[in-house]
Amino acid sequence: MKYLLLLSIFFSSCSFQKAKETLGFAPAVEQKPAWIKKDVKFVMQNSDVQVADQQKDVRDYCQKLEQSFERYGWGKSECDKVKWSWQLHSHDGDPLIYAIWADNNPNPEKPITTTLIMCGVHGDEITPIKFCFDVISMLRDIDKSKPEFRENFRNKRVVVAPLVSPDSYFKRYPSRTNARGVDINRNFPTKDWTKDALRLWAHRYGKDKRRYPGAKAGSETETQFQVELIDNFTPGKIVSVHSPLTMLDYDGPEDFQTGGEVGNKASQLLIQMSRKASGYRIKNYPFFPGSLGNYAGNERGIPTFTLELPSSDNRRHKEYWKQFKGAIRAAIIQELSVDYGVAGEANTSDEEHLN
Repeated sequence: MKYLLLLSIFFSSCSFQKAKETLGFAPAVEQKPAWIKKDVKFVMQNSDVQVADQQKDVRDYCQKLEQSFERYGWGKSECDKVKWSWQLHSHDGDPLIYAIWADNNPNPEKPITTTLIMCGVHGDEITPIKFCFDVISMLRDIDKSKPEFRENFRNKRVVVAPLVSPDSYFKRYPSRTNARGVDINRNFPTKDWTKDALRLWAHRYGKDKRRYPGAKAGSETETQFQVELIDNFTPGKIVSVHSPLTMLDYDGPEDFQTGGEVGNKASQLLIQMSRKASGYRIKNYPFFPGSLGNYAGNERGIPTFTLELPSSDNRRHKEYWKQFKGAIRAAIIQELSVDYGVAGEANTSDEEHLN
């Protein structure tokens, strides 16, 4: 009787689970340490390039890139200072590289949200390639900014693929199509590709070689590279930089009625990006069979923003970075996830000191 009374007191004075653990009736539940909020450290993630041959491939790639930057009068690329990751080679043997920046102390109560930025999809559109390296330079500087501004990057991750189609860029005369003569922005495996891609190429574009979608959907390594980035990082939004159509385009959930809160936030971000770029023109450009906008924005509901720079004039790279850097920062900072409340404008007021 005395034993039962003591046991009753024991159970009443602590949790049932704790009592079972103490008496040996159940295994102890591991307690996770409480998250402690600290100033955001937005840092470049370690490269997965470990094998000597892979490291040599990156060194060779960076040397070629440096030569092209010198030719175009762009200064140093600092490609060799980036912790690149890559898994795939282009047809001509160059690594298809990307780099990752992330908050290293995210709040576990909130999801990590990813912005995927891609440039150099068409090798003859050279200014977007320099633009992506300016983005990389900006990302490297964020951790030097004020703690208040860095807070904008809490739980954020940014993945940058600055040169999606190196074969078309490193040619003596850069081209829109890759080494196999395929326009990789018409090669995504969209639902309408089999029915419409080759038919439209023949009848609407007169079999223009610059717009050849390939013999089969998803046939090109550069297309597979982009698909893998989307699958592996599940971005909350995508920014693809092109030239020279002088516009901002958007594909994906469009407004609250058709796309819920994500669509509402995405439409506001599009307006904010335009405003940050001195009222840059917004145009509802059609998507095509095999295009990124169709594959990611239309079919998968991923907000997909296309920034078309005004030209591919290599001499205007500083002008373009000055005009569009605010828009890119807003695109990274603005949260589209429903886990972060209703639509609101990204706070980029402390950004002026950055590159």
